[in-house]
Amino acid sequence: MLSADETARIASLRAAVLELQQNIETEAARRRAQIEATLPRHRSSALNLAHYVGVRKKDLRRLQLELAAVGLSSLGRCEGHVADTLRRIARWLGLPAGVAPEGDAALDWGAAEKLLHENTRALFGPRPQDRHVYVMVTTPDAHEVTPEWCDAALKAGVNVLRINAAHESPAEWARVISLARARAAALNRPLRIFLDMAGPKLRGEIRRMEAGVLHLARRKDRMGRTIGPLSIALVARYAGGAALPLPAAWLRRMHPGDRLTLRDAGGRARELVVRDCASKAIRAECASSLYLSSGLAIAWKRGKRVLGRGRVGTYPREPAALTLENGSRFLINATGKAKAAGLPVLGCPEPRVLACVRSGERVILDDGRITGVVEAATRAGLRCRVVLTAKSPLRLRSDKGLAFPDSRLPPGQLGAEDRHVLDFALEHADGVEVSFVNTPEDVRQVGDRVRASGRTGFGIVLKLETREAMRNLADILFEALRYDPVGIMIARGDLAVALSFERLAEMQEELLWFGEACHLPVVWATQVLDSLAHSGIPTRAEVTDAAMSMRAECVMLNKGAHVLQAVEMLVNIIRKMETHQYKKRSIYRPLALALGQAMPR
Repeated sequence: MLSADETARIASLRAAVLELQQNIETEAARRRAQIEATLPRHRSSALNLAHYVGVRKKDLRRLQLELAAVGLSSLGRCEGHVADTLRRIARWLGLPAGVAPEGDAALDWGAAEKLLHENTRALFGPRPQDRHVYVMVTTPDAHEVTPEWCDAALKAGVNVLRINAAHESPAEWARVISLARARAAALNRPLRIFLDMAGPKLRGEIRRMEAGVLHLARRKDRMGRTIGPLSIALVARYAGGAALPLPAAWLRRMHPGDRLTLRDAGGRARELVVRDCASKAIRAECASSLYLSSGLAIAWKRGKRVLGRGRVGTYPREPAALTLENGSRFLINATGKAKAAGLPVLGCPEPRVLACVRSGERVILDDGRITGVVEAATRAGLRCRVVLTAKSPLRLRSDKGLAFPDSRLPPGQLGAEDRHVLDFALEHADGVEVSFVNTPEDVRQVGDRVRASGRTGFGIVLKLETREAMRNLADILFEALRYDPVGIMIARGDLAVALSFERLAEMQEELLWFGEACHLPVVWATQVLDSLAHSGIPTRAEVTDAAMSMRAECVMLNKGAHVLQAVEMLVNIIRKMETHQYKKRSIYRPLALALGQAMPR
């Protein structure tokens, strides 16, 4: 016999659950067109996504505590099967038959898990034998991708290779892909390869030019240790690379062993020794690094005789750097030219973007190293003030990232470079990563082009890294479900810039939940074991971060001198953590600590 308080509590819970069931049906009806536009195999996922949106529009915290108090599901793991969870709770609460109908499309826990795993395998290939989480690694420069590197990567546990198409050329991408596929076949290891499209990232331009300075370093290995002198070409006219322009008459008469002496751009005495005059290019060596600029005085010697005195030829001028510190003011405009006296000027090549920025909104430079605020939008451009820098003063060079995280910007277009990368990937790779997805239209531009190519099984990973993407998240995911295979990436680097570091932890959790709600695989990316990858030594905090990452379906590491060591550690962390946790669920195996046993090494 229930007490009066218990009877009242049950009645309150029944009413709350009935309200939630009504909310999810209302949301599903409101999004009926979006649901029906998805692929038939994704239709039940789209319906569940609508249900999840309907549930999350309500503050559930009090209800969750009340449900837990009577021993029922607190809705904390309902993402993949919302309607079924509510139906089961309703039954336990004794709601009459017909109030919580089964529904043909209702997914239970097992069916939701099956869909998520199927979608993950379709995108990233067969499940790794020793774990359920995949590991993705960014390839190093093409000349570093050797058969030995590929074998070591595959043996360490790499399942997916990512090629950053913002760097190098299609010929180099093709060589990397061909070699990686050959080694994967030789070792009988499944491997998927994705190209990362740069997307419409804004970059600031500094139009003011200054004398070019060429820095040339001695030959070093990957650890930064000097392994040989600097080798430099002697040329009549500078056309790029490690080269020193000299009078043409000198070059015709040079012999091996001749010496060139000068004071470099930093005022340091330097000597170069001519080594090779037989080949088409004359080459010299220097035991020290060089900073070269146009017009430096230089002498040509043979033995004790001075054969000539002259000047170093012309190096191209280069954009000047802006020196900014807290409180500095600067101007951003479309031309990059100064229209207001006394302010340094940064160019933005997208005037339609600048027209959307309002006073009081933030501007982020160099991927978060400088934060400014727009004080005024004037005819001369956006007048900004620096409010935070990684260090002060800080030199900002041309072509660094430029972002307006608070502004509602116009939708981007699929640029010529991204179209070229996509066409290449359709021919050579297994999929693409689409950077800076902001709206459903950004998804449609890529998805429709993939569909028109006729290429089946070609993967699309949507990188979620902007405030606009968070505003449009549900609509982006409904659009994503029109294609297959598809997944999402939590691109934490730019996402932290767009939302603030304080909100990053919150948003990465929400993205994991939404990925599970629509049964799409999630990639956890940016700075995973980053210190280990670059220095060989991890930090305590990033080891914990790596353990948290295994709640995603795939974890991405960026390149670094020790990245394969980082892969091995990540795989070991994932293996261990999978005995304790799956997604948000804690799994209770016997604990050595509880049994009074020593921890395994």
